[in-house]
Amino acid sequence: MRRRTFLTSTAGSAIAGVAGCIQDTSDGNGNGNGNGDGGNGDDGNATNGNGDANDSNTSGSGGDNTLHVATYTSFVDAPSDSPGVWIKEEFEQRYDATLEWHTPQGELTHYVERYNEGAEFEPELYYGVSPHDLVRVDENTDGNLFVETDRSKLENAEDIGEQHEFDPQGRVIPTYRALCAIVYDGRNVPTPETFEDLLDPAYEGQIGIPTPQDTTGLLFLLWTLNEFGEGGEYDYLDYWSDLLDNGARVLDSWSDVYTQFENDELPVIVSYANDRVYAKRFGNDLEKHRVALLNGQSYANYSGVVRFSSGTNDDLAHKFMDFVLDPEVQAVVAERNVTGPTNEKTELPEVFEEYAREPEEPVFYDYEELSGNLSGWLDDWSRMAAGGR
Repeated sequence: MRRRTFLTSTAGSAIAGVAGCIQDTSDGNGNGNGNGDGGNGDDGNATNGNGDANDSNTSGSGGDNTLHVATYTSFVDAPSDSPGVWIKEEFEQRYDATLEWHTPQGELTHYVERYNEGAEFEPELYYGVSPHDLVRVDENTDGNLFVETDRSKLENAEDIGEQHEFDPQGRVIPTYRALCAIVYDGRNVPTPETFEDLLDPAYEGQIGIPTPQDTTGLLFLLWTLNEFGEGGEYDYLDYWSDLLDNGARVLDSWSDVYTQFENDELPVIVSYANDRVYAKRFGNDLEKHRVALLNGQSYANYSGVVRFSSGTNDDLAHKFMDFVLDPEVQAVVAERNVTGPTNEKTELPEVFEEYAREPEEPVFYDYEELSGNLSGWLDDWSRMAAGGR
């Protein structure tokens, strides 16, 4: 039996401590790469324990004409690509207000910890909450960190596709979607069409997967769970065991995986279905950037905006939530984030029609399916990956 190999981005050391923790260590939820992510990102890290005592980009309250919004770092840290810079400028121009982004080190974890400590914080909203984030928040608080959104105050909310909704309590307004898929170098490897294809000797040692601690890796884990189920004669853990025995490499983050792909070190990776949109933008070789939808499917990760229960600036908070649902704003975020919109009136650039891959019906676990199960699935995966199954 082939020895399992676990690599980090910098060396060949083993990954440890993955049980029960979701930490998006990728290059954010779609910083020009199609990672929604939850993001991807993505995405909030509701249990990673790395909350920072201080928000970055924090300023004075500025009165009712200043809106404080928290998000993940990569949403705002690359002015040429990240949507956050454009959103700030456009929102301020439209509403004659000031928008202050907050990107603390622990991302969403920071606010979970502050809330549990009874400490105050400035942001009214968090932009970038996915279903798994919401589950983690509710598991690690009393369930009252966020409040239900009054959709009667959001003109654009009625245009959200029903299939994008994931919060049964109506707190999160879904704002964008990413589709997990296989990206492969069509110059060097054959097209994988099924999950079983990835177990073929042709892909031995050729596949890179982010750890499920990372949002992208988590999406792939959930995708395999949907495909193979749990506890049967051959389930998702058996499949992962076979993947690892075929030399699949589990790396620390999506960004590590994608870097190795770009450097021609790995020809097959778990990434996103809009990868060719990103590749076309930067003039990359489209034969290298091929996308495979295993069994004609991909796994959908939704992300949205939610209001903290401590919020007081009701008027600007609702204006912002409606603003990010505006079709024009949705189109800009989709283009810069290389993700998909949730407002069905959004008209995307032509490049999406030509290069984005869209399954007929994406795979997706909503809040209720993840709640009570997610930690156990991750714990079981961790034991399997460590050779304990």
